[in-house]
Amino acid sequence: MMLLSSTMAMPKIGKSIVFSTTFILLLVVIATTSQPALSLEYKVENHTLELGTRARLAHVETDENARAASLLVRLRATSEWSPQFSTLLELDTVALAWKDEFSNGEHFNGHPVIPDVAGTDLNQALLRYSPINALQFTLGREALNLGNQRFVGTNGFWQNEQTLDTAGFKLEFGSASNVMYRYVDNANRINGQDAGKKLSPTDSNYTANNGIRPPQFLGDHDHNTHLVFAHFKEWDLSQIDAYYFDMEIKDAKALSNQTLGLRYEYKGRWNTLRTLAHAELALQERTDIHNDALLQYYDLGGGVGFGSNEITLNIQRLGEKNGVSFVTPLASLHDHNGWADKFLLTPSTGLRDYSLQYIWRHNPIKIDARYHRFNTDTDNSRIGEEFDIDIAYKFNRENIVLLRFADFTTSDDSYADEQRVFLMFTHNL
Repeated sequence: MMLLSSTMAMPKIGKSIVFSTTFILLLVVIATTSQPALSLEYKVENHTLELGTRARLAHVETDENARAASLLVRLRATSEWSPQFSTLLELDTVALAWKDEFSNGEHFNGHPVIPDVAGTDLNQALLRYSPINALQFTLGREALNLGNQRFVGTNGFWQNEQTLDTAGFKLEFGSASNVMYRYVDNANRINGQDAGKKLSPTDSNYTANNGIRPPQFLGDHDHNTHLVFAHFKEWDLSQIDAYYFDMEIKDAKALSNQTLGLRYEYKGRWNTLRTLAHAELALQERTDIHNDALLQYYDLGGGVGFGSNEITLNIQRLGEKNGVSFVTPLASLHDHNGWADKFLLTPSTGLRDYSLQYIWRHNPIKIDARYHRFNTDTDNSRIGEEFDIDIAYKFNRENIVLLRFADFTTSDDSYADEQRVFLMFTHNL
């Protein structure tokens, strides 16, 4: 078959997390006050050179603890060579500290994974050609985010973001609609170019994996993938996304899939209230697993906003059938199903994520708090729950400080309680 033919647990913060957070705050204050020395944007005629930075400390508490310090520096060059031709180049370099105190997918040492890797990499190298204003052809390595990044995204929270080697086009039509196609030859993943198929004999899981790196931790995935994404924005209050993804992942064949879906979003007003709602449905076949399972995904939500406040309820289901579950291997996985990263691979039982979100905005501060309850899809039995919170302070358009905390608790022996905290300063990214 082929497609297209409860009670909330209060967060527990250990002393080491409190100490690390205090230490990070001091570093961020220093970085913020010295920021003008790091700022760089240079323009000459049709060429622009920019420098972006992000400094981050991370701490994890679970059965084993971990901490990481990282600094990303990104140099970005954009050029318009003619009205039709333009180029984009991005060079990233990432430096790490406390390397022996966390695993990152490139190396494993018994500590929890914080997937930031060191090195220098060509993040984007893109040639664009526009024969007319409404049509653009692209070729090269690009950071591609589609819609809400549930299926295709850069995973840009991490220092080494996911980019794709692609060729394709984008056609604009109507008042604000477009359709896009990309052929994907390779996915350059967050684990970095040095995360090859063989593990180092010094890795803590070398014996358990017979010296072979698990596919989800490979730095590159060889693809033969087609992405079609259409965005319709012809109405004041509504928009629709339609998509078809045919993903053949040669280095992780079990994750290959064909997915067809539709998403509707609404934003309006009722008297003094802002109203919002969305509904999404997708069907998927795991093309390398021949059991005729047609898997379902849906994402339903709605909410209201008043003044500086916004409250939404949401349910997301990644379905399961015959022991096979719905997958999203090119997604920005950290952005979905909790920031503790417990469900980067969908469990074989499937997943249901019931969530409540509260947002408060008052410039320059934004608070985003979320509660998740996770159940299996097979029998809707409870896996665990998670409390997440972001506190962001935006000095100006380029400079942001963010504190992110996640607390996952469970009574399921397949999982472990875990708390994660991140504090980072971002400039011009």
